[in-house]
Amino acid sequence: MASVAGAIFRPRYIRAEQLAAQHGEIYRKLGVRPLINAAGTYTVLSGSLMPERARLAMEEASSCFVRLEELQRAVGARIAQLLGVESAMVTSGGACGILLATAACVTGGDPEKIRRVPNLEGMKNEVIVPREHRNGYDHAARTVGVKLVEVETVDELHRAIGPQTAMLYFTNIFEPKGQIKRQEFIAAGKQAGIPVFNDAAAEIPPASNLSSIFREGFDLVGFSGGKALRGPQSSGLLLGRKELIEAALLNNNPNDDAVGRTSKVGKEEMIGLLTSIEEFLQGDHEADMRQWRGYMESIASDVRGVSTVKAEVYVPGPGAHPIPYLRVQWDQNQLNLKYADCARRLRDGDPSIEVNAGGDGLNLASYNLYPGEERIVGLRLRTMLSQAAKGSTS
Repeated sequence: MASVAGAIFRPRYIRAEQLAAQHGEIYRKLGVRPLINAAGTYTVLSGSLMPERARLAMEEASSCFVRLEELQRAVGARIAQLLGVESAMVTSGGACGILLATAACVTGGDPEKIRRVPNLEGMKNEVIVPREHRNGYDHAARTVGVKLVEVETVDELHRAIGPQTAMLYFTNIFEPKGQIKRQEFIAAGKQAGIPVFNDAAAEIPPASNLSSIFREGFDLVGFSGGKALRGPQSSGLLLGRKELIEAALLNNNPNDDAVGRTSKVGKEEMIGLLTSIEEFLQGDHEADMRQWRGYMESIASDVRGVSTVKAEVYVPGPGAHPIPYLRVQWDQNQLNLKYADCARRLRDGDPSIEVNAGGDGLNLASYNLYPGEERIVGLRLRTMLSQAAKGSTS
């Protein structure tokens, strides 16, 4: 009976599997397996995929020479106009935005200071950060040579600000973890006349964050270009006050004696990110949300009904990406299948599927799935769970 049910179930997925097999041949030639990304826009999984218009724009941009500084300023001016912010520039990723924001606040436009980084003798060399906001990416700030001064409360924040303070450093996604709220952080910077930077690398959606975070009063805001904006993975976006963006540009490639020289962003990435932003701003974000929820509901429908399996579509609260996710849980003892083992088997299968495995189950992200891939994920997961259930009762 089970084989008959499987025969009826499978035809829905045949076309999806055919489509999956057609992608990624350029990687297969190198022995690298492409994957279905149901985990998220992680850099380690190559971010996101660019829209066709951005890919074509990058190809066109590669066909002739330009002066990089002229192009950077022109692209930045266009992005600032699109977003209604004061100034903007393209960086070589979200971490580069942290690096250049820090350098800009330390050196300003002073050529001598720019050349001396990371030797900050006689210069402002402290950056204040809420303790709960510390993370691996703040290594980019430390590359400039600054000392990160940790604070926990608003009182500690005000006491920590002094003559050596170059910047206040906030990480948008970590606000719920700390005691200091964004407006309190901004107010402290304004009162002391010190720039306040917000690392908002993955804080899209909502699309409004592209301009609203800067308008709240932050002096500099950084985003990843290769996540929700679907730009080149090696791109990022730094927005902010005009004089600070100008200082960031002076600390950046192609200037040969600057801390950002190693963070090269090429003409193709600049044009690719600009085009991706134009596409993003023209998109129907509500329709995207409906489609993403549909992917998750499809997978949930596939796995429900297997013994002990629960599947819940949800949108996370503050501190996480507000897009539809799917949490799949089951009795790991009764099915004799651990969450981590299930994730590993999905990764090792063909096609390879990436999901997030934790103590609360498997968590699947909708954002990077493409039409048809949800069927492959649903079938693979249902088959694996059904086999585990059958084995536990045999």
